[in-house]
Amino acid sequence: MIKIAYVIPSIEVGGTEKHLLTLIRNLDRGDFEPILITTTGGGGLYEDFRQTAPVFIFGGENHKARKTPSLNPFIHFETVRGMAAVMRERRIDIAHCYLPAANVLGPLAGKLAGVGRIIVSKRSLPDYKKGHPVISRLESAGNFCSATVMCNSEAVRKETERTEFFWRGKMEVVYNGVGACARREAGAAAAFRKREGLPEGAMLAVCVSNFFAYKGHLELTRAAAIVKKEFPHLIFLLAGRDAGSMEKVKALARELDVTENLRFMGVRTDVADLLGASDIFVHPSRQEGFSNSVLEAMAAGLPVVACAVGGNTEAVTQEATGLLVPREDHESLAGAILRLLRNPAERKAMGEAGRKKAEETFSIARMVSGIEGLYRKTP
Repeated sequence: MIKIAYVIPSIEVGGTEKHLLTLIRNLDRGDFEPILITTTGGGGLYEDFRQTAPVFIFGGENHKARKTPSLNPFIHFETVRGMAAVMRERRIDIAHCYLPAANVLGPLAGKLAGVGRIIVSKRSLPDYKKGHPVISRLESAGNFCSATVMCNSEAVRKETERTEFFWRGKMEVVYNGVGACARREAGAAAAFRKREGLPEGAMLAVCVSNFFAYKGHLELTRAAAIVKKEFPHLIFLLAGRDAGSMEKVKALARELDVTENLRFMGVRTDVADLLGASDIFVHPSRQEGFSNSVLEAMAAGLPVVACAVGGNTEAVTQEATGLLVPREDHESLAGAILRLLRNPAERKAMGEAGRKKAEETFSIARMVSGIEGLYRKTP
């Protein structure tokens, strides 16, 4: 039995957190025994994780209160020591770390505990490091403590190689995976629209993304103003928690007179229903390692409009499963949305091609098998 400690700063609802929950739920429990270590208590996925594996919390409210969690290991010395104690007590064989703070603190804890193998996961482009060279140095230190640097796309691998230091031969790419979705049924879509108070005949474009500034909701709002001129009844369903930019988006919507065209859906546990009722998926993020929400949309049979950044160019096949546009270009974004709205047959064909690609290339089984393969490698 291989004992694994997953280390992650937060278990709020987010792409990485949902990926990790899916991974733990689908591990071969005949071979692997997981625990979760987090530096923030509570969170929207806490109960889900707690029902899946033992959860250990270090860092408390002081860490949670930080707008951007500090990566300085000296600030979190007690946290690191506590993590190490749990790893030692549980006789952990592998520490697998997710997100920047954990990629610094987790390897230190693993080394203190004498853990045999440490894996750090890189899941985003390095935009957050701009102007902060110390972050790259700290993450590089975590890399040197680790046996494997796991990336979720080739784009992330290349950017990690460019901005961080590590021993050669450590890099591995394992794509995210999503479950297959049932084919959309008109009755279920109609029931969802009725439940949410959406007009029966309105076209729906959905965006599933927390409201961080870099996620591009402002560009989407500007695009909505252009699209409205031809499709005045189109509604954009915006699902996700407020991570600092929602009020700016609402203010811009009022300024551009598209308030009625945007629905702020909040954090959703029924994303499959949301996707199943929609006609187009829009992902205007300015940077993206490898988007779970894009994969979920493809699995649901939706054509995707996304920015040509990071792993989006690996997930979406241009002109086949969706349309890729330049980042921060609301006019191109609007143009792609309009093209799909005008062409129902093309929407359907792209959606079906996306579903097939998700099933064949980005399945949960394939993702879990790839990660379990890393765990089984001889250190």
